[in-house]
Amino acid sequence: MISAVPPDIDHWLRPFALDEHLHAQAAEVLASLPADVRSDLMSDPAFTMCDYEPGPDRVFHVPVRLSRRGAGRAVVLKRTLCRRPIEFVRWVIAHELAHAHLRNGGRWAGDDPERAADALAAGWGFPKP
Repeated sequence: MISAVPPDIDHWLRPFALDEHLHAQAAEVLASLPADVRSDLMSDPAFTMCDYEPGPDRVFHVPVRLSRRGAGRAVVLKRTLCRRPIEFVRWVIAHELAHAHLRNGGRWAGDDPERAADALAAGWGFPKP
């Protein structure tokens, strides 16, 4: 599936300096999100997204911005995703964006955050492969 990603999404993602493959997949996922969810993430000045290469003896510090609520929302992706099938990569990105949208909680009191993120990702067109 090839789609035209709106320039505002590409422009918004650029400062995060993601690996180009992850940038492209994140752009595709963001373009597919409901407008209110996309706006929630893209209008949050405390939201950040990054990637890293995991490895032995490596330490990675997650960049976090502050907001009036405290620490901002962050999505961190492993570059090892670049070696995975596109459907899996997009599901992981959608799942992590769902966590950010839900502020790492569930959809309601007592809802498991992992199941909630899976359900939202699936509802956005990115079911767990």
